[in-house]
Amino acid sequence: MTTKQIDQEESKKRKRKELKALGFIIVVLFPMLSVFAVGGYGLIIWLMQIFGGVTPH
Repeated sequence: MTTKQIDQEESKKRKRKELKALGFIIVVLFPMLSVFAVGGYGLIIWLMQIFGGVTPH
């Protein structure tokens, strides 16, 4: 194999790894972070209402 062929194969492997990482971020990480963020915000509001009472309008 020539150096050029080896570089092309390494480039393909790196691209495949980057696409897998992007897929993981989009499919797993972002949804988990959004659920945790919304759940955490709800927990904070709930705890504020427990200890501080309902805020008047």
